[in-house]
Amino acid sequence: MSLIDFKVRVINAQAGTAARVRVLVNSKDSKSEWGTVGVSENVIEASWQALVDAVEYKLFSKKKSFLHQQNKKRQV
Repeated sequence: MSLIDFKVRVINAQAGTAARVRVLVNSKDSKSEWGTVGVSENVIEASWQALVDAVEYKLFSKKKSFLHQQNKKRQV
């Protein structure tokens, strides 16, 4: 799994230092690409949310693929 893009956008710039930010993370592995989002007033927190979601997505999709393969073997 690798990070292919990382973007930070200010959502409500009029709020000054209390503005919320949206972090967009694009990731990929050898089979697919996916994107995740984090939102917070703290850019580090928003980044963490997006990165954790990206890793969790990878782990859940890997588990789903493994379970699908196991079911196919049982049917044979």
